[in-house]
Amino acid sequence: MAFITTRQSLGIGIATLALLGGAAGGVATASTSDTAGTARAATVHTGSGDVSTAAGKSCSYTEIGWYCGYYKGSKTVGYGSKGRAVKEVQALINETTDYKPKLSVDGHFGSKTKKAVIWFQKQYDVKPYDGIVGPKTWKEFRLK
Repeated sequence: MAFITTRQSLGIGIATLALLGGAAGGVATASTSDTAGTARAATVHTGSGDVSTAAGKSCSYTEIGWYCGYYKGSKTVGYGSKGRAVKEVQALINETTDYKPKLSVDGHFGSKTKKAVIWFQKQYDVKPYDGIVGPKTWKEFRLK
């Protein structure tokens, strides 16, 4: 049995959408999975691989990996942090995972965001499971 890596699965999905050239016209669902078999689902609204956030911004797979329009860096953020980096974390969790309930993309790293980050770290085996978004967690968020 052959395993398809996340990058291969994502590449296949993007290539398929590119071949369709937007001919699908409507909403399509794309899914990626890691080698542990954990699914990461996203709703695709255009043929470019974009996914929509609650704030109307869209997450796209770019040269840095998944990017939701708030923050392109990788500074460490955790409980009590505020700003665009936190909004990016919240949007990435909302739009590239199946975490429920959806987070408010408000830029405040509170207990709900920390709980979601710990869930993400456990789902994708990013240790330590501390709820802090450092280099390892950013890398997994971006899938780069």
